[in-house]
Amino acid sequence: MRNLALFGISKLGQGPWRPGKRVWSIAIFGGCETDFTQVVLDEGVTQVTAVSIFGTNKIIAPKGVPISVSGTSILGARSVKRVRAWDAPTNTTKTIAISATSFLGWFEVTELPG
Repeated sequence: MRNLALFGISKLGQGPWRPGKRVWSIAIFGGCETDFTQVVLDEGVTQVTAVSIFGTNKIIAPKGVPISVSGTSILGARSVKRVRAWDAPTNTTKTIAISATSFLGWFEVTELPG
């Protein structure tokens, strides 16, 4: 799955959707929003690569799914706003691993849409 914003805004994940194992979210002079609240995840790890160059990337996380965030911000910012950060049931094998890179951009993970 790919979500690309180039001098504009792009939204992915409005309603139920199945992303597969890899999701790309690239914002260049624009904004990307990837909403996982109604996602149907496959077993295992879903890799999300978020790149923000003079742009904004927002990931809306589903409740109850373990999420890991890694990456680098160069002259940019990163924010993780989970209501119950990293709390998840131990009986799930579905996880989301986010790798975020921003250059003069913004990256955010939140559980709350809007």
